[in-house]
Amino acid sequence: MSWEEGLRRFEIHMRAAGKSPNTISAFLRDLHKFATSQIVELENVTTADLDAFLAGQQFKPDGTPRSPNSLNRLKTALRSFFGWMHGTGIVEVNPASGVRTTSINQKPPVYLTDQEERDLLHCLRDYGTKAHTLRDAAIINLLLDTGIRVGELVSLDVEDIDGKHLRIRRAKGGSPIAKFLPVRTRKAIDAYLRRVRPHLDRSENDRALFLNQQGTRLQARAVQLLVPAWIKRAGIAKPVTPHTLRHTFATSLLNKTGNLLLVQKALGHSNVTTTQIYAHVADSTLETAVESRTALKV
Repeated sequence: MSWEEGLRRFEIHMRAAGKSPNTISAFLRDLHKFATSQIVELENVTTADLDAFLAGQQFKPDGTPRSPNSLNRLKTALRSFFGWMHGTGIVEVNPASGVRTTSINQKPPVYLTDQEERDLLHCLRDYGTKAHTLRDAAIINLLLDTGIRVGELVSLDVEDIDGKHLRIRRAKGGSPIAKFLPVRTRKAIDAYLRRVRPHLDRSENDRALFLNQQGTRLQARAVQLLVPAWIKRAGIAKPVTPHTLRHTFATSLLNKTGNLLLVQKALGHSNVTTTQIYAHVADSTLETAVESRTALKV
């Protein structure tokens, strides 16, 4: 099997498994880098080939060290690819079975406090009923109240809103996932659908939920720009991206329920260790609460 065919089939496998577009893109980019460095056939790759490649990836082309996260992602891509190759019988021996990622002390995620979240939503309301404000309010409420990713948000169609639920369509072979929509988000989406979207729609065939001023599907880059713009208007002094709102959703849900498995399910993480990063935030919140409680008795 050629490298091109192997990577094509692995991409199909990842899509069928429901991997996010960002993960698929990153894995294929890393695997292509490895593939172009090889002179051996795909079936003949050895552990020594992987070791030599990884040893050469410790530094960037400009001589600066690669981050541990970058190297871990590269190792994970190789391990996943050759693990799949071995599992499907394409290779008899998995050359990446001994590849190990490096343990990294993860930084707690940046998230909005309850007060900052209120400030953001109040700011959106204060700007009234302008078209772009109602659309952006629907977007921000949706991100805050479901924890979906930007790629999932911009892929939504109008028919994916079904009463109290939102349907996230997965890659080919994956079943859609339903997300509950709280009242405030349903109201924000309804206002946008009734008062804004009909004026933006230039084509009956464009079923995208969120449209830009040209009447076409809103792109991820536009969402990545509008979120920090509203953060600045709200007077919130911290770097915030759309993914920060996902962290906010997860952190708030964990603080209110204390159930890490529930947060894992809400975020769609396949492994609870991925969700574990929010436990550190919950511990910090607990420490603050205990400290404030004891201070009252002094």
